[in-house]
Amino acid sequence: MSGKYRGLKANIRAIIPNVKWTHCCIYRESLAARQMPGKLKRTLDEAVKVVNIIKAHPLNSCIFSVLCEEMGNAHEQLLLHSQVRWLSRGKVLTRIFELRDEIRLFLHDKSFHGRVVQYMSDIFTYLNGLNLNLQGRSITIFKDEDKVEAMIMKLDLWSERLQSGVFESFPTLCDFLAVSDDDFSEEIRNLFIQHLQGLKNSFRDYFPLPDANNKWIRDPFHVDVKNVKDLTSNEQKSC
Repeated sequence: MSGKYRGLKANIRAIIPNVKWTHCCIYRESLAARQMPGKLKRTLDEAVKVVNIIKAHPLNSCIFSVLCEEMGNAHEQLLLHSQVRWLSRGKVLTRIFELRDEIRLFLHDKSFHGRVVQYMSDIFTYLNGLNLNLQGRSITIFKDEDKVEAMIMKLDLWSERLQSGVFESFPTLCDFLAVSDDDFSEEIRNLFIQHLQGLKNSFRDYFPLPDANNKWIRDPFHVDVKNVKDLTSNEQKSC
């Protein structure tokens, strides 16, 4: 439908040759967020498997719901993860951690990588927030570029903080470490840093640096249009 030879893009460019074309920002954000090291991917797959064991069988689901109610948890059900529902990863992992004690009791011998699950819950919550912020009637390509650039800078900041042993950027992970007796190994921290750096590179692949020549569109009264390329004399005059 949007083909550059016979589709929408071709028909529009036949009338406006210099029109700019961009792919859906929320889809690109979802593709960029899929990048993760093997251990984090295995943890996510393991979490999805646990959810399927409980949710796929009505009897298991009913028993688990009763167990959660008896243990006084505010939630009584797990959430299903779906690849086509981009926001489900963060929500599924957050709910799993909230019900971790009930899951351990229900499955008896099932163990979780608490630090990994909490980190993934935090980072996917941030990514979900970015995905939602890229949507809306008042959103423009310039606002989306600003939000993505801010996320890339945050990924760099979070990586530097983890290298310094500061975990405040990940609130649920920080709370877990405060009450957990487990040691936070150098290997786990390097794994998280690797993921953050990989996310940064992946975002940059899908979202190249904004074109500096478009600054005059954002603020035409504070940009020297003489240095802007591809503007006609009439366009420069109107600025």
